[in-house]
Amino acid sequence: MSRKAPKLRGEKTVAVLDVGSSKVAALIALVGPEEDAPRVIGVHQLACRGMKNGLVSDLGAVEAAVRQAMAKAEQNAGVTVSDVTVSVSAGGIDSDLATVEVDIGGQRIERADLDHVHAEAKAEIEPGGKIILHAEPALYTLDGQNAVMNPLGLHAETLGVAIHILSADRAPMQNLETAVRSADLNVARLVVAPVAAARACLSAQERDLGCALIDLGAGRTNIAIFAQGMMAGFSSIPMGGEDVTADIASALGTPLVAAERLKALKGSANSVPRDNHERIDVEGLEGGGALYQRPRAELIQAIRGRLDVLFGLVEDRFEELGFKGPRARQVVLTGGGAALAGIDDYAEGVLGRHVRVGSPSGLTGFPEQQRASAFNVLTGLALIASEEAPRFWDRQQTSFAPVEGTGFRKMLKMLKQNI
Repeated sequence: MSRKAPKLRGEKTVAVLDVGSSKVAALIALVGPEEDAPRVIGVHQLACRGMKNGLVSDLGAVEAAVRQAMAKAEQNAGVTVSDVTVSVSAGGIDSDLATVEVDIGGQRIERADLDHVHAEAKAEIEPGGKIILHAEPALYTLDGQNAVMNPLGLHAETLGVAIHILSADRAPMQNLETAVRSADLNVARLVVAPVAAARACLSAQERDLGCALIDLGAGRTNIAIFAQGMMAGFSSIPMGGEDVTADIASALGTPLVAAERLKALKGSANSVPRDNHERIDVEGLEGGGALYQRPRAELIQAIRGRLDVLFGLVEDRFEELGFKGPRARQVVLTGGGAALAGIDDYAEGVLGRHVRVGSPSGLTGFPEQQRASAFNVLTGLALIASEEAPRFWDRQQTSFAPVEGTGFRKMLKMLKQNI
């Protein structure tokens, strides 16, 4: 079926899809030349059983969920769409820097010099087995030393640039695109989920000074490090909210659906003495609606047991990514798992850093019940899709062979010269 978005007077329509391990969410927004923020005109989400740990496991199930979610959003919006921006949360995602330097002979740096160094940098990104999702200039160097964000008008013998690159394995991206295209939608752009979430819930100061974003998804926990306004490091843990739910179901002897409900209504990341005395109703595995009572402390113990494992792994990944020292004190939690009561206080105690739960901002017309951490990626996708600025790298240039070392460490090495 052909879909075509109507061209409204002075407005454009943007459509986005957040395809996660447990749900698919679709959003349509209008962007007008005189509006401060995109205006949501249609949104819908539903459960999806075709994804596992952020990867497509059942093509037909994902296609059906995408088709149904977008069709409902279109119905709410009163428009049809053809192009969508889609989130990516797994699939061998890497963050790195490609660097190049050109001789400009001590002259004043002009736009032509920037175009020259950009062209040389693109040539340095060698074809390989990866698909490039994002490539943008991160910072520039003058004479191999001073790191600057905008070199125009300055003088130097040599001008260097570091291109920040996010890449992913080819097959998982193709599987996701196939599922979306099968729902009669064209993938205009793939965006790494933490990049989208950061756009929605991180302040400019957090992105510039240094911050870790922990996306607590259903099947996977993604960790993204931000500095100098960009994502400079990435790591993924194949563990998430579904594992917490499974532990609750096992500990209390209750179905997964009931365990998920208990987690949302009675669960907490923190324990208090009265948990031993408070009784909660638990549905039995035998079915038939039979209920029995257990101490709430057993529910909290199951939750905390999994969180202890997960956040221990998060701390290990912080060390691997080089997120330590005085500029590594801020952590923001996002994703559906961040809705768990007390999760920010728990994480602050375990990680020894300042922790807050991020909420989406930047859109108008968003339903109040969807202004929660679980919708940061969806919001960020809409904001990114609304931007008119040209991209350094287009979708026709897709391959990249990553070099050794993390982009975060290499970028810090360059920045320390200015500290």
